[in-house]
Amino acid sequence: MTDKETLIEKYLHGELSETEFQEFEQQVTSDADFADEVKLRSVIFAKAKSDFKQQLRDAHQAKEATPSIPKIKPLYYVKRIAAVFIFGVIAFALYHFLGKTNSGDLADTYLAETHTDPTVVMGKTDDEKAWQLAVAAFQQDDYAKAVRSIKNIPSPDTEQQFYLGLGNLYQSDYLAAIAAFESLIRSENRFAESAKWYISLAYLKNNQPGQAKKHLQDIVNVSSWKAKEAQTLLDTL
Repeated sequence: MTDKETLIEKYLHGELSETEFQEFEQQVTSDADFADEVKLRSVIFAKAKSDFKQQLRDAHQAKEATPSIPKIKPLYYVKRIAAVFIFGVIAFALYHFLGKTNSGDLADTYLAETHTDPTVVMGKTDDEKAWQLAVAAFQQDDYAKAVRSIKNIPSPDTEQQFYLGLGNLYQSDYLAAIAAFESLIRSENRFAESAKWYISLAYLKNNQPGQAKKHLQDIVNVSSWKAKEAQTLLDTL
């Protein structure tokens, strides 16, 4: 025979076997004290069960109201590290792109002060007349006209070639300016040093800082004309 306490516990939890259930019914009908105990325990059990369910509902509602914290997987850390790295690269690129002065702007600082005007050769030949027109155009800052006039000279001398480069540089035809100055810096002549300085500026304006640095360094190495300015540009680039 099963003891009364076990019968009541199994009854409350619905765990009575068929034999135990028959035994339970017999005890309820024959033992008033047992029947009262079953009623009391049933009320307490039902109240505890109801309270427990309410606590579960409250906990569930609280969980829904609170933002869930996602489970962090190893891949998450990889993605975060990659994002930080990419951000760093972008920030570094922006710093160098936006933080440094544009090479063309650096050249403008020195191009604001134009070179002295060319000398005038008095004469009657067509070449001399074309040069006179070029000189007059330079004096009026009409560089397009100056370039056209010099181009009418079949065999320009080094001075005329130098001002052809300057005229092209001042009217923003940087490739033509570079070509004119290149012919001067390859040979010994009194305009070679000046041409090296201006070809550096032309390269800067043409967004070729690498080529500009090469010529600027040559100027600094031999302490030629504009060596101080060349060093300043090299420090800035």
